[in-house]
Amino acid sequence: MTPATSLKQNGLVPVLGMSAVIVAVNAWLQPSFFDASSIASNLASLAPLILVSVAQAIVILNRELDLSMGAGVSLLNCLLASFAPYSLGGVPGQLAATLGVALLLGATNGVLVAVLGLPSLIATFATSALWFGGALAIMPQPGGAVGEAIGDAYYATVAGVPVPLLVIAGAMALWMLVSRHRVGRWIVVTGSSPAAVFQAGISLIRVRLGAYLLAWFFVFLSAVAISAQTLSGDARLAQSYTLGSIAACVIGGISLRGGKGSPWGALLGAVVLGVIGNVIYFAGIPSSWQEFTKGLIVVGALGFIVFEQRTAR
Repeated sequence: MTPATSLKQNGLVPVLGMSAVIVAVNAWLQPSFFDASSIASNLASLAPLILVSVAQAIVILNRELDLSMGAGVSLLNCLLASFAPYSLGGVPGQLAATLGVALLLGATNGVLVAVLGLPSLIATFATSALWFGGALAIMPQPGGAVGEAIGDAYYATVAGVPVPLLVIAGAMALWMLVSRHRVGRWIVVTGSSPAAVFQAGISLIRVRLGAYLLAWFFVFLSAVAISAQTLSGDARLAQSYTLGSIAACVIGGISLRGGKGSPWGALLGAVVLGVIGNVIYFAGIPSSWQEFTKGLIVVGALGFIVFEQRTAR
């Protein structure tokens, strides 16, 4: 399969074009856009949404949905910010504990959907309220303190490469590794034809549980990234991430029916959403109209993607 065919099959051509246009507009409005410091700053800001969008993509490819990811990011952020400075052996122990909680949240969603057979839309809407309530219980008011070592590491560079870019690259490398393994293939095939997977003797329960667990590892990375930026906790910090991640997936050419698309599309979709915010800011649009303008642009982008998909069919 040629690269062009692969891009077309995964629905990446429209979002690649959209990304090029929006980046070009941003560079025109912000002459320093391609400066090293500006690139590093933008990557640091975009990384949390990119990571949670990739997480959402894994679930959607499996023909499910997760409406609790935004609240989950906030809960993990509040948990990180609530630790005493040297508790659990310091930052490594705190990150390990937070990862354990993230996987527990993902497993809970997986059990509700895969084992109990609840519709993912309803089940994760309910757990979203639970995660948000847990975040409020930990931190009723914004505050706390995330270990400064996390922030220092996040804004550092390795051989001149910003750490946020390395985190994103590592996350995508993990997906590429999983996608070449039978588990990754089962996740996508289950989304396109659950009956075929069942008839092949593969456990749908195990595949769906695996998809949620893998997705919530990416949610954990997103929570760490946004915590490194804020160095504090806020139960409402990531409320917009749930719908933002779904929009990024759709813009990235991922079918909500499952089985079609790629997490790479979600990555590009998140970049489009993030850079749109920059464009609106540097275009000098009044703050009272910025969200309205962003909504119009996103609706236009979604409409273009839907039109392109129908034309392709």
